Amino acid sequence: MTTVTGEAALLLDVLGHRKGDRRILDAIALLGPQTEREDFDFDGEKSTYLIFKPAGTDLLFENDVLVSITVRTHHDDHDPDYAPYPRPKALIDGLPPTATRAETAALLGPPERTGPNFDRYEANKRYLHFEFEPNGRISKLSALLEPI
Repeated sequence: MTTVTGEAALLLDVLGHRKGDRRILDAIALLGPQTEREDFDFDGEKSTYLIFKPAGTDLLFENDVLVSITVRTHHDDHDPDYAPYPRPKALIDGLPPTATRAETAALLGPPERTGPNFDRYEANKRYLHFEFEPNGRISKLSALLEPI
């Protein structure tokens, strides 16, 4: 397992806590006050998204437990309403926001799982899921409570 430092470490640390937990407020403070909320109920499983478009970030709660945080490291044509994360260089110490897949692996080691356009790492007792653009550079990263 890899240990990361930077703002992503805080995002990983707040996973698994319930809505309203003070520790989650520390993560929300990184994202700013402008938020939207979307609620869904799929056969009794309640999902709530807190959407911070100016900060390029979504928080997903399932049954009131924070299970994932998705961060866009730069502008994405697929999500044009989202700005990039305001401090992408601060996300993971030693990893620039424009890092390639190879640079990510050089810092974090071998991924726990890979796919055509993603790598997933065990990090800080949670998971970091990186999505890569066709040019091989990071487009999004997600902090995950459980592997999906």
